[in-house]
Amino acid sequence: MKAKKIFTVFFTLILLESCFVGNVKTFTSDDLKWFEPYNKSETLVFESDKGEMDTIIFHKIDTTKYSVRDIEQGFYDRTTLSVAYKLTKGSYHQFAKMSGDSVLYEHDLINISNSSSSDFTAKEFTFIGIIFNGKKINNIKQLDNSTYFFERSKATYPEIDVEKGINNFTFEIKKGIIKYTDNRNVNWKRI
Repeated sequence: MKAKKIFTVFFTLILLESCFVGNVKTFTSDDLKWFEPYNKSETLVFESDKGEMDTIIFHKIDTTKYSVRDIEQGFYDRTTLSVAYKLTKGSYHQFAKMSGDSVLYEHDLINISNSSSSDFTAKEFTFIGIIFNGKKINNIKQLDNSTYFFERSKATYPEIDVEKGINNFTFEIKKGIIKYTDNRNVNWKRI
């Protein structure tokens, strides 16, 4: 009988907690500025100083909303905005293959999420192996009111999941990635 009462109280507390999860805070204009170039999918070509080509498909913004209702993980709602991209088969740069398979890793250029359980906005920027997240987001250098410089030496992870990496890239709020320099110090620009 005592176990039944404890279970009933415990179950009631879980139900009450799930009713008071809270709202997911909205994204700020500073969060949303990174997504301006990605209202539709776009294929862009970048050319190196040596005449090599990268063809990159940037997908449109994907919004994902989900709820977690689990005793171990907690009770919260989450909203995530992301922009996926992929390097085409003939590109000079390529993603690494998973476990020797022919399947390539998938990447999000931008991934930002808010949760009802936190006032913190999680952000991650990834481009051809350079990953910025956590406190390292503060290492992104603002060049002017709309242009940002991401440098590998200041990244959270300087080279991951790529066969040939880059040293840096430049992001323009209205256009997205506009240029980068690979690890051979060869410059690439959007054409």
